[in-house]
Amino acid sequence: MMNGATGETGTRDLVVREPRPEELARVAYLFRNTRVRPNARFVAAERTQPLPRFVGAAAWWAEGAVGRFQVACLPVVAQSAVAGVLVQKVLAAARESGLESVQYADLLPEGHAWLEVLKAQGFERVRGERHFEIAGRNAWTRIAQLFMRHQADIPPHWRTEPILGHRLEAIFHLVAPHRLVPPEELQRCWDGRSGDAFDPEMSCILFDGERPFGALLARRPADVLYVDVQVVSEPNRRLRSLADLLLVYHVVRRVQAEGPIRQVQFRCGETEHRQTANLALRMGGHELPRLQVFGKTLNR
Repeated sequence: MMNGATGETGTRDLVVREPRPEELARVAYLFRNTRVRPNARFVAAERTQPLPRFVGAAAWWAEGAVGRFQVACLPVVAQSAVAGVLVQKVLAAARESGLESVQYADLLPEGHAWLEVLKAQGFERVRGERHFEIAGRNAWTRIAQLFMRHQADIPPHWRTEPILGHRLEAIFHLVAPHRLVPPEELQRCWDGRSGDAFDPEMSCILFDGERPFGALLARRPADVLYVDVQVVSEPNRRLRSLADLLLVYHVVRRVQAEGPIRQVQFRCGETEHRQTANLALRMGGHELPRLQVFGKTLNR
């Protein structure tokens, strides 16, 4: 199905096909610096001359009715041409699988090499994200100061609990509309079935009595704490600010100012989640270059 040499510019003597089982390790090596889903299927681009070798590949998988994929190419090849052929094969496979749309799995900055490749295949910008970075020590100091200043204003029946021991269903209605993490990835990271699962102690749920109304979901793969979701369902603006403060203070209570977390990164929607952006700035953070998601709706 995905076989055959092409005659396009930069892709002569190229065969694009699904790798055989004994070839998967060689293809996966192309993604050694990329986090690929365990259930991903691969499409490989093999240069046949002067000797057969894999020069690029696409990894793709389905999340509900949406196909997501990544592309990796060796730097010594005509990357744009090879990547273009690989994207075409992913689109064909997604249509055969009955998927409704396809998205590139990674967030891409302006000027990224794959943007023109995706646009040439009919992909469009789906949404953007803002990212903020804060030095760990500065973050802990600022939050501790804010908490001491506003502690008396926090309702006494509010409390945070680590997500450890709780089920995602308890807060799914809160975090699903946040849209930053797809539902399947939420469940996988919650259950620890991912190499960078949510930290079970630093990630937390905010309760008003027994009612969950806020959550902070964070990953800590190394010395950076990535806050993927911070959400509070509270219409009162002042109470919402206090709830955000309590969520982040949950993390501060579990780290040391001179501890192993060097930086904190917050992500939020380009226009949504303004509360998260405001908190990151109040903590002394600075904004990183904006990133974007590219996707394409498939015609049945």
